[in-house]
Amino acid sequence: MIVAEIIAPGVVGLDVTGKLDSDDVKVAILAIEEALERFDEVSLFVDLTGYAGATASAILTDVRYGFSHLGDLGRYKRVAVISGHAWIDTLVWLEARLVRKVDIRRFAPEERHMAKVFAKGGEIPRGRAEPAIARIATDRDDLFAFRITDHLGKHDAHALIGYLEEAWTRNEKVDLMVVIENYDGFDLSLLVDPALWKGKVASLSHVRRYAVVGGPAAMRGAAAFFGAFLPMEIRTFERGHESEAWHWLDAKPQFAT
Repeated sequence: MIVAEIIAPGVVGLDVTGKLDSDDVKVAILAIEEALERFDEVSLFVDLTGYAGATASAILTDVRYGFSHLGDLGRYKRVAVISGHAWIDTLVWLEARLVRKVDIRRFAPEERHMAKVFAKGGEIPRGRAEPAIARIATDRDDLFAFRITDHLGKHDAHALIGYLEEAWTRNEKVDLMVVIENYDGFDLSLLVDPALWKGKVASLSHVRRYAVVGGPAAMRGAAAFFGAFLPMEIRTFERGHESEAWHWLDAKPQFAT
């Protein structure tokens, strides 16, 4: 369910709860379109605290609308997202990197007032470190590419698994690519985390090809070794051969806007 309302001139509030269907998404689209007709610039205040996923039809409606209105990006000013879900937090970070024209920020549930102030134009200090994972935009909707830029923590790993689980609702089969830059190890607790192991096992039925670029030679060697026993095809590439990985996946990176 989505409850939509104008909470300030040019600011659309969307309160999202439960599992969404295409009719719910249409409520949000209608509210945004009406705001765009009334105001030159529009900001969004989105509360996803109670979000419990979306049906395939809802996701398709959302994607179609997004692609058909890419030209309107210049009219969006700010997006404040409230979320208690780790994977949504990181998704907000990733989208903020891809859509540079819009100031997109995420807030914890207890920061609801702060999020509303930000959506209405108030100055709110960022004060948060960026995650160790950054998404790479590609020219294929069934390829998900990421860069690891720092020490990989538990929050980053859980967020990535959650992001991919949501991606699998859009595509039954996907390709993955990980480019490892400035690698600084990972939390040892990840080795015995049951939720992460469950996510890894689930990926076996969804991933066709997996390209690993960069990282220590031992890591690439281990990926190649275990790839021989997995149903997905895994290839490793040295850091300077990233273009070869893109060629193998028949894809290209897209520049941020």
